[in-house]
Amino acid sequence: MKPTKNSNLRIAVDFDGVLFDHVPYMLRGFRDAHGIDLEAEGLRYWDFFQYRAVRDAGLTWNCVRNVLHSIETDASLHRLPPRDPHAKSVMARWVEQGHEVYVVTAREEASRGVTELFLAHHGIPHHGLVMQASRKTGYDLLVDDAPHNVLMAAADGGRALLMDHPYNRDVPTKRNPIRVRDWRDVEAAVEAVQAVVA
Repeated sequence: MKPTKNSNLRIAVDFDGVLFDHVPYMLRGFRDAHGIDLEAEGLRYWDFFQYRAVRDAGLTWNCVRNVLHSIETDASLHRLPPRDPHAKSVMARWVEQGHEVYVVTAREEASRGVTELFLAHHGIPHHGLVMQASRKTGYDLLVDDAPHNVLMAAADGGRALLMDHPYNRDVPTKRNPIRVRDWRDVEAAVEAVQAVVA
């Protein structure tokens, strides 16, 4: 979907890895529950089952899901600072400019309470929270860390910004998707999109 001239944007912002810094908790979760150090393999895979240690330990999807679920429902973690303090001010400017801003996550409905807690506790402006999103297409712009999400969004005609992490560095990013390293990069990329359609 491409914005028409002088129109406002519909922006989707992922939660984990973009607003919420889930990586340290994920590493700790696998280490504490299963004695697995994902960093030893470079934390370079999005798919947990590509890690030799996960396969060697014989972990099932339910084991992995339990590690993630414990993070995604822990209220104390969601009171800790966001991944990037500039996200709040950038999203506030988007809202002030008239853009529609949604937080769109694959998290399960059981995580809604703590996800809303994080957004409210840190005062992150948004128009809505979409849970259990299996596809993140249909927006003018997506900010996400998952390779498959940004590639699908770009293929659908939207602008996709890939938040840089070791596990997504094999994704080619030049024109669309574009790799961003922090929320200052995100803001600059969105300003560039607006300049093109203005």
